Amino acid sequence: MVFVSFNYRLNAFGFMALNMLREGSPSNTSGNYGFMDQIAALKWVQENIHVFGGDPEKVTIFGQSSGGTSVWTMMMSPLAKGLFRAAVDMSGSYVYKATLEQAESDNLLFLQRTGCSDPSCLRRLPVTDVLKAIPWQEFPSWAADELTDLPLRGHFVGPVAVVDGYVLEAPPFEVWEKKKGNYNDVPFVIGTTEQEADFSPRAENISSWTWGDYSWFVTDKLRSFSETLPSDALELYPSSAPCPTGDRCPERSFTSMVSDIRVTCPNNDLARRAAEALDSPVYRYVVTHTPSGPVNVSGDLLPFPSRFSFHFLDTLSFFRGLEAALGKKLSDGDRSFQDLITKHLVTFAKTGKMADEWPEYPAATALLSDQLSTVQSYSSARCQLWEENGLFAYAWTN
Repeated sequence: MVFVSFNYRLNAFGFMALNMLREGSPSNTSGNYGFMDQIAALKWVQENIHVFGGDPEKVTIFGQSSGGTSVWTMMMSPLAKGLFRAAVDMSGSYVYKATLEQAESDNLLFLQRTGCSDPSCLRRLPVTDVLKAIPWQEFPSWAADELTDLPLRGHFVGPVAVVDGYVLEAPPFEVWEKKKGNYNDVPFVIGTTEQEADFSPRAENISSWTWGDYSWFVTDKLRSFSETLPSDALELYPSSAPCPTGDRCPERSFTSMVSDIRVTCPNNDLARRAAEALDSPVYRYVVTHTPSGPVNVSGDLLPFPSRFSFHFLDTLSFFRGLEAALGKKLSDGDRSFQDLITKHLVTFAKTGKMADEWPEYPAATALLSDQLSTVQSYSSARCQLWEENGLFAYAWTN
């Protein structure tokens, strides 16, 4: 195999949508510049990978978090048609329908902070001034910190990636449902982790919570949706949940609940829609492995000592980074999990399908720990609760 990584523009440099920036654009659009960089990189791979021993007809793309959203965009974009033959979306977004006009309106706060009144002024801004002007905490909340917390009714994060009519002609679900646009129908893997939010939970002092703290916090947040939702949720995420870390159980239950709402259940629906729309095989996995100790990654990426199946655990393990993050030798279970996820992703990249023990979706969801097991419908009762109460609208954005 030949592995290719590439850079692309981020935050305001990669995704700032403003009507003022349409001036001089051949497509009369703004934003989504980072996606254009990715498409340019994929075209480079098609033209040059043979020099490095690669096969341009066997390109698999994969990305994690916002990279997963990028993978989904590449599948849907007519500009990326034919540039790859398989795709892996790890913990990407589900909510992806914001119009260019909506984003341009939301981002007027950025424009106001720059003090600019014309495109040439914007393009002359120093990097530091651009970063200072981004509305990280105020709406549209580009930092998206609250997405690792339980939602409050009516409180959303604004769009970064947008349906601009150029890179993305229509919202992805609409593209699939109406067979609209020139999208990539390729083998597709959709993966999440069981406790996505455990990499940076917004709840204060969660690692020292009591069960009383847990019950109070869940009730305080979810009663904004209905008076009965907190008790229904606590019944489905009980204090009797298995807890290999002793007194840390509330952290596991809380981050499982947040993760189901924000990521796992919506991505089950994404996988269902993909399986209905695509002729190519669709696969779904959930990482359930609990590392043998708290995982720390230096810097700002993972500042929290994650104890469970946190956001990024699959990617970290695939790149053989788990031992360094644990700060100790891998346990037998850690090593088995790391080998398992590498084996299956490599098989998928080489062949465009999973091994026989991993059926296509919706027949099964693969649960990845120290061994592979399958279930037909993962977390169905919990997901039904969140869907019936309209919480899929609060899934991860961008």
